[in-house]
Amino acid sequence: MRCFLLLSNLWLLAISASAQVVQETNAAYAHRTVAIGDIHSDYKNALSVLRMAAVVDANGDWIMGTNTLVQTGDIVDRGPDTILLYKYFQKLRAQAAAAGGNVVNLFGNHEIMNIKGDWRYVTKEEIATFGGTTARKEAWNVSTGWIGQFLQSSFNITFIQRGHTVFTHGDLHPTWAKKGAASMNALVHANLNAGKYDDPIFKTQGPVWWRGYGGLEDGDDDITLEQACAMVKEVTDTLKVKRLVSGHTQQSSTGRILSRCNNAYLDIDVGISSYYGSHFAALEILDLDDGSQNVAAIYPTGKVTISQ
Repeated sequence: MRCFLLLSNLWLLAISASAQVVQETNAAYAHRTVAIGDIHSDYKNALSVLRMAAVVDANGDWIMGTNTLVQTGDIVDRGPDTILLYKYFQKLRAQAAAAGGNVVNLFGNHEIMNIKGDWRYVTKEEIATFGGTTARKEAWNVSTGWIGQFLQSSFNITFIQRGHTVFTHGDLHPTWAKKGAASMNALVHANLNAGKYDDPIFKTQGPVWWRGYGGLEDGDDDITLEQACAMVKEVTDTLKVKRLVSGHTQQSSTGRILSRCNNAYLDIDVGISSYYGSHFAALEILDLDDGSQNVAAIYPTGKVTISQ
């Protein structure tokens, strides 16, 4: 028993130390961006990751000042905490804005599924938190529902941070990159307003569904890693960025952020939710004064440098 308590204390010290390391290294940068992947209705684990990455304090309140948090979608489904999480992000966005910071929320395929009434991954426990199916359906209406209106007013399908990193939920195909971020975002909102859920942007090669770079092993497309990296380069050249960051494609077998194509492609869906094994990770991008970026993965054990 004494040994167990000692090990437990050491583990807690390690977690505390890793959070301290993140904050101590925050001194020499012009801007800090933290990104987290799919949450899937697990409020407790989402807050644990945000605390680990020094985005929020012990109470869940914003402590990143004028910096940026990006959440790449799939807040909903597979767990019971949908209401808690969307209300939490509403609060966090307001806190960040008041401090001069920014919280960026992106549509995942599961947000789109719920808007259009595809509830195949919704649990009975989660429906009960709304008070039943009718109330839940009303909440997701993009014109009148509180979640639907929040998504329509505050979420986008892609985001380019400081000219160097493009974020999407799924992988960004070169065809979509050529349309540009602003056009893609405008198209999504127009289609949601019109109820056009069959638009190609919501289909399998669209930015919320495609797994062309992170899911080569899943056979989404018959392409090699070399071909995938050529497509990644086409996207980065088109958008004039250095890297693509996506969620969506599970890395829960490793619990680690996937880096491919000389760090030009990063998949940050490590399986944060307990449904996928409670793997905690966040991506950190530090903009330095010389215009370069330090990119690192943050884990409970500390930081791992991806590129400098």
